[in-house]
Amino acid sequence: MKRHNRAALAVAALALVIPVSGCASLLSPHQTAEYQYNAGDGAWGTVGDVEVRGLMLIMDESGEGPAQLFFTLINKGDSTASVSVEVGGNETKESVKAGESFIQDPESSASDSSEPIVVDDLDAGPGDLADVTVKVGDDERTIRTQVLTNALPYYEEYVPSEKPSESPSDDATQSGEPSEPSQSDEQGEPGEQGEQEQGQPGEQTQQEQGQQDESAAGVNG
Repeated sequence: MKRHNRAALAVAALALVIPVSGCASLLSPHQTAEYQYNAGDGAWGTVGDVEVRGLMLIMDESGEGPAQLFFTLINKGDSTASVSVEVGGNETKESVKAGESFIQDPESSASDSSEPIVVDDLDAGPGDLADVTVKVGDDERTIRTQVLTNALPYYEEYVPSEKPSESPSDDATQSGEPSEPSQSDEQGEPGEQGEQEQGQPGEQTQQEQGQQDESAAGVNG
């Protein structure tokens, strides 16, 4: 009887293991859906009547280049809130109406902003904690959030590229200047004058020869 009980327990245990392993394969990172930012990610905090959710910074895993800032603001007050979010010397101001929210994520269709917030001078690297200062009226709070990177493939599209230089390059400046006249142009002008000068003596010589012929004919006559 004991052997039968043990065999039955083994079969039952195997039956439980197979479904669990199947679920694990469905949750494999290679089979997950494309990542989309949501307010449940990142750091949270409350400043005055405004809840700050999903506060995130994403940059290249090399630690070089700028970072992109993400956040969601939820106004739980009775009046419009003026919110300031500052990190790395970059300050962003938004107005959030009472009972409404603001999502900073240009890649999302639910976002209220079409432009990314790029932080160039972030005083933190991959995996570090960065201080983000949030102000709502007279209330102010510093929220610390971790700097994430594209070491996770689904963050790759959120890594900002370098900003193009606004000042024109040296080549563009030089090419914009008027070019100096070439030697061939300078030589062409004297050449034209030379042909004219050579042509004039030729005409005078023919006239002189005609007069000489008439004089000779008169003498012979």
